[in-house]
Amino acid sequence: MLHPGRGLRIVSANRAYLESTMSDGLAIFGERLFDVFPDNPDEPEADGVSNLYRSLSNASQTGKSDTMPIQRYDVRDPHGAFTVKWWRPSNTPVFDDGGKLLYILHNVREVLFEDWTGGA
Repeated sequence: MLHPGRGLRIVSANRAYLESTMSDGLAIFGERLFDVFPDNPDEPEADGVSNLYRSLSNASQTGKSDTMPIQRYDVRDPHGAFTVKWWRPSNTPVFDDGGKLLYILHNVREVLFEDWTGGA
């Protein structure tokens, strides 16, 4: 879950998210999303940050969930090396009773090779 203010800070994450992103909850909570998950600097064509930012902005501005197409977004392993990952992200705004945006629920499902090939 992300705080929508400056920097899109990570305020919570479940175990599945932490495992699939190879992250330590204590290390990422309170940090800016794109500081923790930058584009892979070894991939000049990387567009994960810009695509995700666009989706988060869309969800915030429209007040509706935004589901992204399958997206390559490499993440760092515990040693700092980037690992190729494919995701199906969705971003859902969470409002208080008065309609004020409180959080953005950032949900990702890792897409594995078997998902694309039907298990072949």
